[in-house]
Amino acid sequence: MIRSSFIFLDRISHNTEKRLWQQGITDWNAFLDAKSIPRLSPARKGYHDRNLKEAKARLADHDSSYFKGRLPSSEAWRLYDHFSDDCLFLDIETTGYYGDITVVGMYDGREVMTLVRDRSLTKENMRDILSRYKMLVTFNGLSFDVPVINRYFNGVMPDIPHLDLRFPLAKLGFTGGLKRIEERMGIRRSEETQGLSGEDAVRLWRNHMRGDPRALDILVEYNTEDIVNLKPLAGFVFDEMKKRMMEQFR
Repeated sequence: MIRSSFIFLDRISHNTEKRLWQQGITDWNAFLDAKSIPRLSPARKGYHDRNLKEAKARLADHDSSYFKGRLPSSEAWRLYDHFSDDCLFLDIETTGYYGDITVVGMYDGREVMTLVRDRSLTKENMRDILSRYKMLVTFNGLSFDVPVINRYFNGVMPDIPHLDLRFPLAKLGFTGGLKRIEERMGIRRSEETQGLSGEDAVRLWRNHMRGDPRALDILVEYNTEDIVNLKPLAGFVFDEMKKRMMEQFR
């Protein structure tokens, strides 16, 4: 989908992008092959040509960071199909809102990686895992997870695109918390974690610290479901947002 996107180019708005699509300029190659484009001066066309050639080269090199500061964060979903195999789904648990981090769960679509406070949760482990991936996917991570991680582990977050599913899901009519959206989407949790919330995650950590032998296992299971369930939601977001975009091609 990124190859049909032009809004990362200087002074190309959503309306201009839509106009390009309606003129039959539906991808980068079509733009580059066009000798001229209505309402674009030859100098401006040449400038965009150079930037599109650079974007093509960076995409061929699998360089997601090139698009991080160029593509609006609200449009990060456009990168998902290209980088989905190198995508990391992330969620954290804390001792309270913006409290200390207790658990960091990360999932790449194949393997779940869980870091626990006072055990494996270190800056070095965080940096090592995060450095392997090209794209980050969270739910409300722009407002919560990433700021908290930056507070406690400054410098570990890589300069890669971040798809926060909360915002495109809201555009698609799915508002509220992650658990509510999962229920609407037909995603079911285990009997052990069904009905648990962020407040319960705080309670489970406290119980763990008090010696409850089951509390940490339940907390980790809860966190694991948080990250694993992000993958089908990301796929849904991409498919539905793409459908909306394709409608504008007509």
